[in-house]
Amino acid sequence: MSSQSLAREHYSRTDVQREIADFCAGRWVAAHCIGEKGEGELVFRRYFKGKPLAINGVSDFQELLRRLNFKVRTFYASANKYRSFKSVEDLYTPSNVIGCTPTWDVDSTLSNWRETIAVAKEIAAFLESQGLRNSVYVKWSGNGCHVHIHEEAFSENIFGKAHPLDVAFAVVEYVNMKVLPKILESLKVRDIRVENRMDAGRVFTCPLSLHRELDVVCVCMKPNDLESFSPEWIQPNSFRHNTRWRERTMGEADGLALKAYEAVGGYPAFTSVRRRRRRKSFDQQIAEWLQRF
Repeated sequence: MSSQSLAREHYSRTDVQREIADFCAGRWVAAHCIGEKGEGELVFRRYFKGKPLAINGVSDFQELLRRLNFKVRTFYASANKYRSFKSVEDLYTPSNVIGCTPTWDVDSTLSNWRETIAVAKEIAAFLESQGLRNSVYVKWSGNGCHVHIHEEAFSENIFGKAHPLDVAFAVVEYVNMKVLPKILESLKVRDIRVENRMDAGRVFTCPLSLHRELDVVCVCMKPNDLESFSPEWIQPNSFRHNTRWRERTMGEADGLALKAYEAVGGYPAFTSVRRRRRRKSFDQQIAEWLQRF
């Protein structure tokens, strides 16, 4: 099956449309599209006719597919969630950001999936020890996985003390400081990187999106699913996906956020990010991230 045929069949599924639409609501959306030269060329798009891509419901998703003639391979969404955005300028307004999803990138290869899952389990176990029992989920994204804390696990009290991007950066960095030594020494992990890539342009693969190169699906898991995960779960025609990624408990992550922010501080480049207004500088951050992904 060709890449475009697979994408058309996959993204026509109602369950896929619902999951992607729900995840993208309030986020800036991006897509890898099949270019004019055919399936060997992928074009990264964040705008349509000069406006930021947005999906706030299934009907929006269906309309975007039609506009792009189903020539979409992979969907991404920003770590930031926005109060609203109708123009590019809205995306550069710090006060317009109402949440940010802390994310650990566990970069590896599909053949190294057992070791990758072991790393994700260590991160999830530490988060549980910090009181997060309902608001953590994991996505297998293709060659590795992402460990996420639901952005609504933080209360308004926390965001009254620090910007959502500051909180997300500090939490990821703090957990890395606590967990990575054990991962590197005890698990004897090789060829796996765990990085803090939280920044203003951070994007990640949407749940149930296809990978941009591999014929696999990005599936979600809760931490107790990790023990039984296998690559069979990510096959396009028989994927296994946990819709409970939506679960969260407001305030569950507040204690961790306070400790992390006190120990680490906020996003180091945040002052300069506040001053950026040109589209090019923001998109360059995304392009650099995709090159490493």
